[in-house]
Amino acid sequence: MNWKRIWEVTKNGFVAILHGELLLRMRFDKYFPHIIYTFFLLWMMIWLSMKIENTMVKVEKNKTTLNDMKIYHAQKTVEVVSLDRITTVEDMLEKIGSDVELPVKPADRIMK
Repeated sequence: MNWKRIWEVTKNGFVAILHGELLLRMRFDKYFPHIIYTFFLLWMMIWLSMKIENTMVKVEKNKTTLNDMKIYHAQKTVEVVSLDRITTVEDMLEKIGSDVELPVKPADRIMK
């Protein structure tokens, strides 16, 4: 083991780091397009993950809203069905003081 050589390489590496030349000394400049391409792909992956997460949050909110609307729809359907009964209509007409009443005899058909 040559300690002098190890010390020299370590010292040169530290000086290269301080001067910002370490990557150039290691000849990473020829891989620069590949590094940029990899960085771009990683950035796109992170961006798409964020978009997917936002979409999933919206989907969950919409599911909650849809469930609330289903409950509301069921309640309104029950109300409308209850208004369809003749007795309910009679009671409502009496409350507003209308002269309209249920027919006593069936309607006559006019034949041509």
